[in-house]
Amino acid sequence: MGERLARQKAFEDGIVARSLLPEILELASKEGIIQRIMNLSPFSFDDLCTALQKDLGYVIPMGNRRRMIAVFLDILNELGLCVREEGMWRWVSRGGRNPAKTEVIVGSHESGVPVDDGQLFFFRECLRHLPAYLRGGPESIRFDEKSVTAWDRFLGCAEFRSCRKLLLELMAVENRKEFRLLDLCHGPGWGMAETVSLYPAIRLTAIDFTDVFSQTAKDRVRNAAGMNREAGHEESGIRWIGPRQWSGFGCPLPLGDGEFDAVLFTGGDPYIPRTLRKAVYEEVARVLAPGGSLGILTRGYPDPGRQYVPSYRMRITALVHDFSESVCEGWEGFSDPEENLRMFKDIGFREGGAVSGGMSFLESSLWVLRKGAAPVPGDGTMSPSR
Repeated sequence: MGERLARQKAFEDGIVARSLLPEILELASKEGIIQRIMNLSPFSFDDLCTALQKDLGYVIPMGNRRRMIAVFLDILNELGLCVREEGMWRWVSRGGRNPAKTEVIVGSHESGVPVDDGQLFFFRECLRHLPAYLRGGPESIRFDEKSVTAWDRFLGCAEFRSCRKLLLELMAVENRKEFRLLDLCHGPGWGMAETVSLYPAIRLTAIDFTDVFSQTAKDRVRNAAGMNREAGHEESGIRWIGPRQWSGFGCPLPLGDGEFDAVLFTGGDPYIPRTLRKAVYEEVARVLAPGGSLGILTRGYPDPGRQYVPSYRMRITALVHDFSESVCEGWEGFSDPEENLRMFKDIGFREGGAVSGGMSFLESSLWVLRKGAAPVPGDGTMSPSR
């Protein structure tokens, strides 16, 4: 229990993402975004987008650039620099000064962040490409050979490794040869390696829509399996499924009905196209056995009412992460917790795992769900408890 609480605390701290706040504000200042906001105040969102297109050459209609500007305004709102009233945004004066040139964010630049942390490296690489991307340039990080190292370092950062281990515990995975687990969008194999290390006896299947991570993932899992053999642990082997069998979100999984006791899905949720979210999770439910668990590592987009993501640390961390990763190919952003709650209920999921709280555990960042019958009204199923 002590280790679990320590991992939970590491995730909730979100030091790496929050440490980027001064850099984001400085970049927005250099770009002239903040000055436009101050000059326009009060303004509508469309007013700001028009000004950024005209004055800075941003290509707002393309891709998710319009959403990026909305996320940035939400960051300013969390910092108390902008407020939204009756559909209009208003700059909150702090002596008329640009926040990037004041100490308005004192306390947000955290110490203790490892210099070589993969997450910090990844976000800074994203921000480096942000000006060109907003002006119509291509996504800076794609799911291709060129970006394998960046993804590997990012997804293997200490925070995410901790969260995967915690998620597997909450999913109540059992280390027995009859237990069947699917790693959906396995990427560079960090989740698979963690699973192999903790539960060497279970039957594992790994699937991804691209094979660019295949060798990295297999090498990482091979190392974990080798350590198991040295320790004398029983192994069940791994089945790998690639792009020849599965083309990605929106395509049927090449797997049987009720084939798995658990599905692990870490990092891929924000890349599901909005119009396909329900269909994707219906397909996940199809391959799960009755009572099977679904574990998702993501973040919930901060809700205005602060019911699902109430703490400042978790809210600002989610916004900084969302804003930074927006320059990546296919990024759709973190989704609304309340919308997810309704969607999962409709599909027939219920909260489940080693603790109560379901999808709201860690403020909607770790979702632990079980496939079951449609919830009975008033039974508390899928409650927004934290």
